[in-house]
Parts: sequence; C-alpha cells; structure tokens
Amino acid sequence: MFYELQPLRLQAGWKIEFNNFTEYDTDLHGENALHELCEDLLRLYNEKVNLIIDLGWYPGCDISGHYVLELIKDFKWDYPLERISTKSKKEIIAYIEKWVCFEFFAKYCNK
Repeated sequence: MFYELQPLRLQAGWKIEFNNFTEYDTDLHGENALHELCEDLLRLYNEKVNLIIDLGWYPGCDISGHYVLELIKDFKWDYPLERISTKSKKEIIAYIEKWVCFEFFAKYCNK
C-alpha cells in the first residue's frame, strides 16, 4: 500500500533535508506497512539559527517501537536541546509544528 507524505505546517526558514514521514499510523493501519517506520523519517534544518529537527522510529520496522523527535543545535547530536519519545503520531505532529515556530526556538538562538 502507498501512503502520502504527512502534511505539516512549517514556518519560513526551515529546509526539508529528507522526508519519509508518511500518513501511515500504527493506530489506524496496524502492521500493514511496517517499512514506513524507519529510523530516518524526517529532517528539517534552519540554517539561519543552525537548528535541526530530526524524527525517527526506533527500532525501525518494529511495531513495538516509538517515535523519537530531537531538536539539535550546532550539529551536537549527543546533546539534543529537546527530545520527545512517544508512540503517538498526533503528538509528534504537534511537537514538530510547535518547534518550527520562532516563538518556541528563539530561546535557543543565542546559545
């Protein structure tokens, strides 16, 4: 089965580096397309403030896994500014749309 890319509301300044984040949802679709749950789902980059939003499913292709969403500054992957781990797709979408807003990430611009 083919799933469309997940619609997201992104603010200006964010570049999509890769996007494999589809409308597939384990709550709705069960185990029909576990290949949709990979460790590299979405990466957004804001060059102006050197922030990365990275999303993956861990462990990949495993229905018992979960989403991991991280906000990274200056490519310091070992020290995420924010980290969310959840099975809820709805919650992940809400966090992504919150984190891309200047009102949220402004606190990290001068660090």
